[in-house]
Amino acid sequence: MEKRIIKYLNDFKKGYDNVTIVESNPENSNLEGIPTPLKDLYKDVLEVELPFGRIFMPSIALEQSKKKPFLPEWFVFGRDNYFSFWLCSYLPDKDGLSFTYWDHESGNEIEGAVWSDLESFLQELEEEYKSQL
Repeated sequence: MEKRIIKYLNDFKKGYDNVTIVESNPENSNLEGIPTPLKDLYKDVLEVELPFGRIFMPSIALEQSKKKPFLPEWFVFGRDNYFSFWLCSYLPDKDGLSFTYWDHESGNEIEGAVWSDLESFLQELEEEYKSQL
């Protein structure tokens, strides 16, 4: 577990009581259908509970991603504690961006990605969470 995202999650866990990281069994990890930017995470982690949301286990993420309006562009890998899904594009945009979130009750369409990697995406959500405490 030496990858940056795993280190970030483990460091994050030290600062909060309500964080759960369920490790996956690498021998049983089928990463087919998982976008490349999330494969390092799912090689080591099955699911994550954070104070501001959760990262789904791959089977749930794959099932959610088969639904409209996500298919065929977006992989739904988690959600916040309110109304937003956490999304990763199957193909990064021209600027290398892959991550965004989408409020399914907003009535808006899913816009483009805003973050290039999972760590910066989660850091932004953490900052927003801390600002509301």
